[in-house]
Amino acid sequence: MEFGYSMESHTRGVGAAEHHEAFKEFFRQVQLCEEGGMDFVWLSEHHFTPQRSFGSASMVMAGAVSAATERIKVGSAVVVLPTHNPLHVAEEVSVLDHLTSGRFEFGVGRSGGVGAYRGFNMDYGESQARFSECLEVIKRALSNKRFSYEGQFYKFDDVLMAPRPLTTPYPKMRWAVNSSATFKMAGEMNMPIFVGVLQLDIDQLVELLAVYDEARARAGYTGSRDVHLRIPIYVSDTMDDALKTPEEGFVHRYDEAMRTLVRLADSGQANYLDERAERIDTLDELNWKSIHTSEKAIVGTPDLVANKVKIIVDALKLSGMVLEFNAGERMPEDKINRSIELFCERVAPAFWDKEPEGLMSLSEGDHGAHAGHADHASHEGHGHP
Repeated sequence: MEFGYSMESHTRGVGAAEHHEAFKEFFRQVQLCEEGGMDFVWLSEHHFTPQRSFGSASMVMAGAVSAATERIKVGSAVVVLPTHNPLHVAEEVSVLDHLTSGRFEFGVGRSGGVGAYRGFNMDYGESQARFSECLEVIKRALSNKRFSYEGQFYKFDDVLMAPRPLTTPYPKMRWAVNSSATFKMAGEMNMPIFVGVLQLDIDQLVELLAVYDEARARAGYTGSRDVHLRIPIYVSDTMDDALKTPEEGFVHRYDEAMRTLVRLADSGQANYLDERAERIDTLDELNWKSIHTSEKAIVGTPDLVANKVKIIVDALKLSGMVLEFNAGERMPEDKINRSIELFCERVAPAFWDKEPEGLMSLSEGDHGAHAGHADHASHEGHGHP
């Protein structure tokens, strides 16, 4: 079981000074994750939202994180492929594979936010077709073979990318899927996936993962699936604080998810309109109580959080979780940091083979050596599609 921190690159103001301080806070939390034994730092990509995030260059940030750490894996969650040149992205992936000595994982998606597409003067209605072409070009480029490609949007003639990836055949790719169609497509390609609870509840995810499993089976793939769930989380020393501190941010997070869907529907460019309309209605009915008492978030003291993590992991047969410790970007830094510490000290060890270095053992209260989880030392093939 792998746990990662979803780094939204949040900022506490819109000015250059606030953004500069946000970078410092970002790296303080990266170090907490590194020292606490967290498996991943996942880096988001946001454009044209200075009031929310400075995360417009996630691949640059990934290089900086790799230089500041030695053990923790670094991932993109996600690179919004249709807004990039796919050949350039492939080069960045390969460079990061070397800079991290195999610690980089490549998360991809197309995002439901029309604002970024509008800012780049791109048609969101083309995003699915562009995504498919980008993914194909990137796979070919990373295959270490000279190739040509001509599609609807991209054309490359007789190119050979450098550097060649360190990982064989290339770093693991993980697709953020959200609709029944994309669950099916990811299954047909046997791609590891991100799923989330912002727009879907656990029962809906169970049904969609069945679509994914069926598609994998029909395509002839066997073995266990690789699914990471993204979910808001807050761990506290007391239940009073657990129910008070995250309320504003978590409610804002779900309100913003609803507004994103509404903007997408209003744009007239949304696919799967029936699915999205149903999700808007569900999100509109949420309040703080329905969020923290359901599987829309994980909130509580360490024992309660560990129990809820286990319930969700078992229900969805997860291989990992992508944890939003500051969902909604409203929480003070000291509260975020304490939540990370409590998770690493008193929740995650029950799901790991070994205790994090320098942290107290749940069972013995002593300090044990920690050489990293079993898969941290291996950077070889990951069962790529």
